[in-house]
Amino acid sequence: MNKICKPKFKKLIQVGMVVGNLEKTLKKYVYDYGIEPFYILKFSPHNVRNMYIHGKKENYSMNIGVCPIGDVRFELIEPLDQSMYSEFYNNYGENIVNHLKLEIENYEKTLKYLQSCGIKVLQSGHQLGIAGMNKYNYLSTSDSLSFILEIVDISSDFIKPGPDYWFPKEKEGIPLPVFKGISQVGIVVDNLKEKIRKYEDTYNIGPWHIEEYNSDNIKDMFVYENRKDYSMKIAFCVLGNIQFKLIEPLDESIYSEFYNRYEGKLIHHLRMDVDDYHGVLNYLRTKGVEIIQSGNYLGKLEYSYLSTDKDISFIIEIIDNKDKNLVRYCP
Repeated sequence: MNKICKPKFKKLIQVGMVVGNLEKTLKKYVYDYGIEPFYILKFSPHNVRNMYIHGKKENYSMNIGVCPIGDVRFELIEPLDQSMYSEFYNNYGENIVNHLKLEIENYEKTLKYLQSCGIKVLQSGHQLGIAGMNKYNYLSTSDSLSFILEIVDISSDFIKPGPDYWFPKEKEGIPLPVFKGISQVGIVVDNLKEKIRKYEDTYNIGPWHIEEYNSDNIKDMFVYENRKDYSMKIAFCVLGNIQFKLIEPLDESIYSEFYNRYEGKLIHHLRMDVDDYHGVLNYLRTKGVEIIQSGNYLGKLEYSYLSTDKDISFIIEIIDNKDKNLVRYCP
């Protein structure tokens, strides 16, 4: 395939999750994690045209809550009828990321190229603004990227419609924000070189830096609060405002457990930036969040994976980022 036709992805715009009850989930985000305010809007045939599901013209509806965190947005989606979202929810529940929206250089060329590679449009629509239009497409990239990819084409005259309402309506009882932003997307794979090839050849995402991690360079390893050594190979790639991390587990850990459950088709974790690593751990313990895996990289940089998926639909990794030189390739 001619390289000139390949897509150019620029940065992460949005992380989307499907939930069973939007209001209930919003309360967790806001009152436990200080993530707010959320812009709430119902999508339906009233404000979206040309709705398609798996290539068939079919109407669908959903309640959506959107909130910025750093330079990325969280999107919570409550499906109200049959759609790609309800299919995902029925398969995986609400403890997992549904999709990533990536900014692209050329919408039409990117969509045409990906379709020529055999990638299908799972769901699409044209959101109407006060003026203009937002075309969106969800693509069948779970096997190759390990997440559903969303791409959009926003007309130059698009004016975002106002929300149905904002959540929360009052500020009382909201803690200070726990997280500053998203810096990494983590994906577990069974063959690192094969996954890198797919990212580079099909999606033009690279270059990658590969490291191996084990008890030689990670100290104080724990899995579910039990002292246990584990090892893995990891490939890192920076895409604009985000770092992709591909993890090939070499023995038992939360990585291998996740791969065995989801077969490499879903995102494992998001790394969230924090100012006070130990302060955040102590606070989240009061909310019932557990450390499910941890270690100390080179004896200088602590990291922890947290059981936040039961609250906000994804595992969070946080690191003690005082040593800036080590952050780039921290496992």
